[in-house]
Amino acid sequence: MTTPHHHWTLDVHPSELRVLTNGYQSWSEAELRPLTETQTRASLEWMIDQGQDPAFPPSGEAGVWRSHSLLALIRPGGGGWVGAQLDAAHTFAHWEVRAAGEQVLVTCTLEGPDVAVAWEETSNVIGTVERLSAQLGQSMHARTPAPLRVWCSWYSYYRSVTLDNMLDNARLAKQHGLPFDVFQLDDGFQADLGDWTEPSEQFGGHAKDLPAELRKLGFRAGLWLAPFLVGPNSKLFAAHPDWLLKNRSGTPLLFGHNWGGQYAALDTTHPEVLVWLRELAATCRAWGYDYLKVDFLYAASHPGVRHDPSVSRAEAYRRGIQALREGLGDDGFLLGCGAPLSASIGVMDAMRTGPDVAPYWDDEARRMLLGDGSVPCSRNALHTALSRWYQQTWYQPDPDVMIARRERSLLSDDERGALLGMLDVIGGLRASSDPVEMLDEAGLSLLRQSLEISTPDRPLTLTESHGGAVTHFSRGTFNLQETPADRVQPHSYRPNPT
Repeated sequence: MTTPHHHWTLDVHPSELRVLTNGYQSWSEAELRPLTETQTRASLEWMIDQGQDPAFPPSGEAGVWRSHSLLALIRPGGGGWVGAQLDAAHTFAHWEVRAAGEQVLVTCTLEGPDVAVAWEETSNVIGTVERLSAQLGQSMHARTPAPLRVWCSWYSYYRSVTLDNMLDNARLAKQHGLPFDVFQLDDGFQADLGDWTEPSEQFGGHAKDLPAELRKLGFRAGLWLAPFLVGPNSKLFAAHPDWLLKNRSGTPLLFGHNWGGQYAALDTTHPEVLVWLRELAATCRAWGYDYLKVDFLYAASHPGVRHDPSVSRAEAYRRGIQALREGLGDDGFLLGCGAPLSASIGVMDAMRTGPDVAPYWDDEARRMLLGDGSVPCSRNALHTALSRWYQQTWYQPDPDVMIARRERSLLSDDERGALLGMLDVIGGLRASSDPVEMLDEAGLSLLRQSLEISTPDRPLTLTESHGGAVTHFSRGTFNLQETPADRVQPHSYRPNPT
């Protein structure tokens, strides 16, 4: 379901312009690059499924850039053009800019009902991006509650987390006076994707046992879910194949690659699925979780055959997250991840705005050889989150966790400093996943710094970049490259003099 193209022809040579793109979902690359370069398309289908938009992936052609919701073209003086959709609740906006000889061609295709689209020439691209983004947030009644400070289990325990791990870290955090608001239990507590109320064998308890113990220690309880995913060996898959997104042959569609293989997705145009999602969120709330991190949300908008074929992908996604909001309650805190970004405004309190951080700088082989810019690593998290600075008017941004520990980490001091700088510049949520017992005094001090709430910063310029992203901010400069640049060391952040 698409409406006709909007299209513009610019009489400017492509070599004069940089392009600012916004990827489809949380992990999809956002970049600031010369227009004549090539946007990378992932080489494997499952990487496109999990990191790009299967319905509108990068073309892989030189001089052709695709962006979602918003696009900016920047001239050497800081002026240029900005395009943005002005309502995203039911419609995906697919922007494409193409170098065409001595001209530049821009198109915007709307997937879903027709909505207003802004296209403005401006002398100040940064200001216009921020103004149009704020207009979108306001029109969709963005939720931007106070940012929270969160400890989560994922980046240390992964799927091997236990109930004792959670409580041991909460006790140590209280002992050290660490100012966390929420302790969030991540993936690993459940029997399978979809079977959320049944415990895994290794967890050593049940997720419902945790909130009361955390409350005794003075912390709120948070829980991770991938509510739209269904494991092919789960009880939910066997009981309700009619609830699942289908392929053209009418069988459940399997896609992506995680948890050892592919997974299915709930069809959020099916009325019974929406009831189930509401009840799932309400059950978690009844257990004592008023904070949910809901992950892999792009599954609800994956291309496929739906129960109601008249519903757009964006609308299908929106119905799913609204059902979760209704079940959790308006006063609950909902953090999205792996989520179509602008379609989440007004429902999500906070949103991951980049790929996962990791205790190492780069996964260069997967990023460079396979074209996967969404692969977890600290470099990719900075690259994309910094290039989405303007989204703080859509929700509280979540640039992901600080890794302060030295054990079980390959990050250098400069790289940890770059993570700290990212958190300060982006603002929003603060999070950690370090086992508290691993932190020495220096580690505890770095962690405390990372938990200090800050106001979001603004770029100084979009005409320069140290690494294909927005790197020059009023508070300091990042260098994501392998060599020094402008007196900033590789993989580091240099604060500006105050």
